[in-house]
Amino acid sequence: MQKELYLTSSNRKERIDFWLKESQILKSRKMFKLDLTQAALLVLDMQNVFTNSNSHAFIPSAQSIIEPIQRIIKKMTSVKRLIVFTRHVTSNQEKDLMKLWWRDSISADEKESEIIEELETSQGIKITKNHYSAFIDTNLENILNRSDINQVLITGVMSHLCCETTLREAFMRGFEPFFIVDATATYTEQLHLGTIRAVSHGFGVCLSSEEILNERE
Repeated sequence: MQKELYLTSSNRKERIDFWLKESQILKSRKMFKLDLTQAALLVLDMQNVFTNSNSHAFIPSAQSIIEPIQRIIKKMTSVKRLIVFTRHVTSNQEKDLMKLWWRDSISADEKESEIIEELETSQGIKITKNHYSAFIDTNLENILNRSDINQVLITGVMSHLCCETTLREAFMRGFEPFFIVDATATYTEQLHLGTIRAVSHGFGVCLSSEEILNERE
């Protein structure tokens, strides 16, 4: 696969406008109204393995989403909302389809598996996951329920894999999901746009980071 840098500081507004317009084609109105008093922020897999240009799994546009994610983290911290950071590592199970599919592994003791230092994680909860969905074989659902969370904001990587799968799972478990178009990234814009179209058509609302930042509690 030919990876591409499709989101930069210079084209950010143009791409956000295009993505949000595309999301509205399939669903002209937002099915859920954002309410920060009921929302939690999920920051999925913002690890060195995906943001380091020397890594085999490097996502070129991942660097461009660090700033908006950090701004959302500050916003959610200021209004005292739940923040959950996920860290993806490879399962030790012999018959692990993720390992079979990707033919490599991310070990918990590797520097590459750690969440990037650019993000402020001290006010959040960290969980480790082995699947695309952050709900499978984790206590994420219990964490959300204990905090009376009804909505989740999806940020991080990769848009079409862990972000989309977690978002679908959130919907199926009764949480209203929001996909933040400029705070998520994957290998190509085609894959990113595919997620935006699928999400907006069937199970979530697409928003920009500015819409989160401008929201009043």
